[in-house]
Amino acid sequence: MAKLITVFGATGSQGGSVASALLEDQDFKVRAVTRNASSDKAKALQEKGAEVVVASLDDPSTLEPALKGAHGVFVVTNYWEHMDKERELKQGKAVADAARAAGVLHVVFSGLENVQKIAGFPCPHFDAKGQIEEYMTSLELPVTFVRYSFYYENYTSLMKPQKQEDGTYVLGVPMEGAAMDGVSAGDMGPAVREVFKNWAEWVRRSVGFSGDKLTIQQYADILSKHLAPKVFKASDMTADAFGQLGFPGADDLGNMFKFYRLHNPDRSADLTRQLHPAAKTFDTWVGENKDVLQNALD
Repeated sequence: MAKLITVFGATGSQGGSVASALLEDQDFKVRAVTRNASSDKAKALQEKGAEVVVASLDDPSTLEPALKGAHGVFVVTNYWEHMDKERELKQGKAVADAARAAGVLHVVFSGLENVQKIAGFPCPHFDAKGQIEEYMTSLELPVTFVRYSFYYENYTSLMKPQKQEDGTYVLGVPMEGAAMDGVSAGDMGPAVREVFKNWAEWVRRSVGFSGDKLTIQQYADILSKHLAPKVFKASDMTADAFGQLGFPGADDLGNMFKFYRLHNPDRSADLTRQLHPAAKTFDTWVGENKDVLQNALD
């Protein structure tokens, strides 16, 4: 009998990829959670065979019906929507409590490290997820933590290369020469599906998703190869200087890059490919997304 998996964030990049991958497998049924069932993405999931339900992580009373009868649940929280660490932590605790009350047999949580605890400096969008991981562990939930690396997709939005006066483009990722793991957020659905398929093997474990580990100059060289005649190069900015840029979240992101460089968090391309052999390298992803990248730059 097909196992029912509730997927939070089902119209977002992580949850959407997970829902789509599960719907391709007859061993699973999907209950897609959204706050807006009439959105195009929600309707598309319904057409693929998902049960679409309305619930909000901010309203615990909606969580119990979303989890009723589910074998498993994929949970993702979004710090950046409100940039409020305490609100994200409250959301994560609410869904953890609801999963426990519903007797869910496998929780897969998109977590991250508690940087404040590990490194001694704050990184709110990591720290909230790290604290949610700790809370889920304290409840003895049957949980697997999946930790995504820096998204390739960020190069089309948040960290879009900036055009310089000489016509070249700078990747403003302040890694100060160190290599950084990257992954396509929209490509990890099959890896999460494999975790759900083999829940007994993965329960109470963590896996750090990575499709590639490159220096920022290597990321830049791949962009130059595919998007010629445009030329890309790495920034020489430090993480501390990035944190002083003054836009909302700059200090948070600067400390993330510093954490990446100083603490080299556990992300594994090998383990990721055991779960999802076709996980995309950055080179493959850029080749498939040239138009998106060109449009973002023009």
